[in-house]
Amino acid sequence: MLLSELKILIIYNPMAGKGKIKKLMPRVKKMYEKAGLKPLFHATKCRDDAYRITKGYINKFYTETGDIAKTEHPHESDEIISGSSYDAEERKHSLYVIAAGGDGTLNEVMRGVLDTGKDVPIGIIPAGSTNDFGYSLGINNGMLDAAEKALNAILMDEAFKCDVAEFNGKYITYTAAFGLFSDVSYATPQNLKNKLGHSAYLMYGAKNILKTRPVHADIEYLSENNSNNADESGVMKKISADFLLGMVVSAKSVGGFRGITGAGVELDDGKDELLFVRWPDNPVNLVKTIGHAIGMVRKDLKAREKALDLSIDYGIKVIRVKEAKFAFEKPVAWALDGEDGGSQKEDTITVRKQAVSYLVI
Repeated sequence: MLLSELKILIIYNPMAGKGKIKKLMPRVKKMYEKAGLKPLFHATKCRDDAYRITKGYINKFYTETGDIAKTEHPHESDEIISGSSYDAEERKHSLYVIAAGGDGTLNEVMRGVLDTGKDVPIGIIPAGSTNDFGYSLGINNGMLDAAEKALNAILMDEAFKCDVAEFNGKYITYTAAFGLFSDVSYATPQNLKNKLGHSAYLMYGAKNILKTRPVHADIEYLSENNSNNADESGVMKKISADFLLGMVVSAKSVGGFRGITGAGVELDDGKDELLFVRWPDNPVNLVKTIGHAIGMVRKDLKAREKALDLSIDYGIKVIRVKEAKFAFEKPVAWALDGEDGGSQKEDTITVRKQAVSYLVI
């Protein structure tokens, strides 16, 4: 396949990263064209724009070219892909979509790809305030470096197969959360985020912490790892309690807190981390929970072991699950990848193993 015939769509949110992402696009264009590629750019204008453009572009590509989408007789004078272990005729991918922006942009692009049913690798140029998912994939050295990593992955035809979770049938990139701080990413005013970045989330959360109330939930889950003992029975287990916070995560970072989901997190094993914090109903439990949280943020090994052991109650627990069901006494608001996920009394999350490809070498 001719290098110039690869199709690359770069979708960017011009408001992300305090507007820096928009200024970066000319440099990205120059970088990719220097490598012999001809990327197309689209600036999002409204919510779900990235989803519509991604899905429409992929469907049009396969309608016009068919599923194979290869050049059968490349001209010898044209530049071809070289310098990798892949032969030009054996290239796995000829179409790519790159999401440049925050978690919301990435989620829309990912949903657009999955809804086509095609294996189209996704590149990430993170410009949000926390970059939790990019960090988990090793994309954490700045926007231009991320653009170069995606470019190298395209040239080498390399992609990482990653898990995806479904929340009530809707795809989420890496997190679904309810309770304390779960709404800060979408409820914090945009002008405050533009000025202060990640600090804006902390300020908003601290301001509203006294408004937090316990959330009673019955959680059923299917897991292969409980108290370090393998569970192959396929039987759903149940937890019923008042919670301060609950989340299902497929990432090594949440809200900018690195490693809080514990050690050994894998993004392609068909399981997500179910993390929940019990409501501290007395001062002793409150102190215990705060101490446990500090230990996990500091990546203390003992704190992680306590979190994985359901027989010890230190307020915070982490369980690796393939499926989880939540039942509440009244509708509870969720945040999905940092966006408003609505309120329901019953919710189901199911993990789809290695369902999407990302441009990671």
